Amino acid sequence: MAQLGGNPKRVKLKVDLTRYNNKLTAGQEGITMPNVKLSQWGSMDTFVAVNFDCGVKMDIAINSLEFDGKYINS
Repeated sequence: MAQLGGNPKRVKLKVDLTRYNNKLTAGQEGITMPNVKLSQWGSMDTFVAVNFDCGVKMDIAINSLEFDGKYINS
């Protein structure tokens, strides 16, 4: 379910990633960023760029995210 294009989607972080950023606790919500790569990981099809509501932007492994199925109009 890699998102290389399309519309942004609401997501929730399923895992604790505070070792990368202290704001990235499990349960953080955000919006995917189609066609964006924020790091070398962004070019891998198992990662998607996410703009979290807490202000952090990061490429996140898809299996670490819960997708709510809703599309956000851009």
